[in-house]
Amino acid sequence: MKVLVTSKSFGKLSKEPVRRLEEAGFTVILNDTGRLLTEEEMVEAIQGIDAVILGTEVFNRNVIDHADRLKIVSRYGVGLDKIDVDYLEEKGIALRIARYANTNSVADHAVGLMLSVCHNITRSDANIRRHVWKKPIAKDLYQSTVGILGLGAIGKAVARRLKGFDCRILAFDSMYDEEFLKETGVQKADIAEILEKSDFLTLHLPALPEFSPLLDAAAFSRLKKDAVIVNTARAKLIDRNALYDALHKGQLYGYGSDVHFMEPGFDEELIACEHTVLTPHIAASSAGAIQRMSDIAVENILEYFGL
Repeated sequence: MKVLVTSKSFGKLSKEPVRRLEEAGFTVILNDTGRLLTEEEMVEAIQGIDAVILGTEVFNRNVIDHADRLKIVSRYGVGLDKIDVDYLEEKGIALRIARYANTNSVADHAVGLMLSVCHNITRSDANIRRHVWKKPIAKDLYQSTVGILGLGAIGKAVARRLKGFDCRILAFDSMYDEEFLKETGVQKADIAEILEKSDFLTLHLPALPEFSPLLDAAAFSRLKKDAVIVNTARAKLIDRNALYDALHKGQLYGYGSDVHFMEPGFDEELIACEHTVLTPHIAASSAGAIQRMSDIAVENILEYFGL
């Protein structure tokens, strides 16, 4: 049997995940391009494959139709927005995710973006490298009000970290863990209240149709004029033009994002704005997260085949 691995970081820190697959009798085919595979490359690569450890490549109806032997998609991560989940189910192909593998890494990154934006860290670093001595006034994260949209595993991890900053935390989700709320003091709130009261807004929701976009022009109009938005979830949660407009008009203190409207790609409008901190979808790329995602992706395949 053959396993296609599209993720570039799978097994990067250890040969153990590949060894486990090979010892179980699989031939492992790695992505040696150093980049995401295109849809056309996926169509070609998926043929004759029994299992795939899938990164963030497109896995749509066209790709699935060429998967003549595929039994399981083991997602290297948790996002499903590029996968035609319904068509996989229709075809009887199993789907598994690397649940909780990157929770702490993404939470760390989200808080890091908050601090980088509000303390002008990357902007000040760039100034120093140009021999410019400039001291912008920072926005305090300490004892601020933070709105968390999406209180799943990552949202909870962010909330726990922010308690160390003595923040008041408002959170929205479709379902709440009451024990967690009681333990942490996080307060339930609807989206409208969160928009109006938050000094910082951090997004941790899936890119479902009802949330795409979640932040449109009307939502931006309800935000505090010096709010900071951080997005480590999905770019499509935010209306692109509304975001550009708010930044250009000075309606936000700043915007930090690890996700982009086109990946890989460079958004020149956001790059040109000095109040943005942008990273290339690396929030889940810590050593610990990479190892856990690799291990779980392998476990999901071995478990499916009863090995």
